[in-house]
Amino acid sequence: MTMMPMASLSQKQIFFLYKVAAYGKDPKQLRVYEIMSKPCIIVDPDLSVEYVARLFANATIRRGPVIQGKLLGVISITDILTKSDFVETPKMLVLEERIEKAIAEARAICTEQGAYSKACASAWDEVEELQAEAAHQKSETMVSAKISFEEYCQENPAAPECRNPK
Repeated sequence: MTMMPMASLSQKQIFFLYKVAAYGKDPKQLRVYEIMSKPCIIVDPDLSVEYVARLFANATIRRGPVIQGKLLGVISITDILTKSDFVETPKMLVLEERIEKAIAEARAICTEQGAYSKACASAWDEVEELQAEAAHQKSETMVSAKISFEEYCQENPAAPECRNPK
């Protein structure tokens, strides 16, 4: 039988146990399920690092179990920041650099072969394709992160990160 995590216990919650003891409650009588964060956000190992970083930010969590049939490990914000390069070179930055390079190349081609040449038109088509890709990625990333978090909150309306103060 494979055990699937239902939630996780954080350092904050362990500190809470000490607080409980300080207020006269017996931590030996408390059960983990009474103080753990619910529900547990499970990370699929095939998700992109950028997606998981956005998920963690939206859900205000620092770590999550990586599960594919069984527990493979735990991914943390520290792992994301220290072991990936998307923070230093996000996709949009790389794409913007490619756009700038394509613009420079298009200008050079048009100067050399004429503004009405097929090569000039083709070069500017490439610039337009890259710009369209940049616009698509920007809108897709924003929508994807929002939809994922909204779906999570619909499935788990009692989760603290989903409660909206009125």
